[in-house]
Amino acid sequence: MTMNDLDLPLTHLLQLAATGERNALDRVFTVLYPDLRKIAHARLRVHRDDAMLNTTVLVNESFLRFVNASQFVVTDRKHFFAFAATIMRNIIIDLARERLTHRKGNGAVPLELNTDLANQLVAPNGETTLIRVHDALLELEALDKTLAQVVEMRFFAGYTEHEVGELMGISEKTVRRQWDKARAFLLASLQ
Repeated sequence: MTMNDLDLPLTHLLQLAATGERNALDRVFTVLYPDLRKIAHARLRVHRDDAMLNTTVLVNESFLRFVNASQFVVTDRKHFFAFAATIMRNIIIDLARERLTHRKGNGAVPLELNTDLANQLVAPNGETTLIRVHDALLELEALDKTLAQVVEMRFFAGYTEHEVGELMGISEKTVRRQWDKARAFLLASLQ
């Protein structure tokens, strides 16, 4: 990769990164770092008391997982942010599971799934709730990947319906319908 390659369009840099070009991946992260921080910050705002995980740590850990990903097949901005949301979700879930292994007697509590769900996860059993939502999302993903992606982007990445629509190339109204379907499925799974 030459110095002129650093001025390539993002889509081309992502394609180079998918072929294993480390400099291209570094450049992608440099260009998209502010957007990744926004996603991480939105996701972590409910973990204000969490000294182990903050915005910078989550973004940096995401970068390391991107570097080590054997299946980095990202062709455009939309795929990149979907992949980033998945990686950040997995990091948060891994940390929640690790914490739960150190606790005893945490029972799951009923919850209502809505767009404000992230704010409800501040409770002491937030890790349990996160894992339950994650497991339900895996079930949904087996049935409908698009619905699961909408949930991931809305719930785990903190995107608005408008932003999800832009990233997925669908209308805001379609996002809203898919969000409603996915929410109904997840609510049934969590009860």
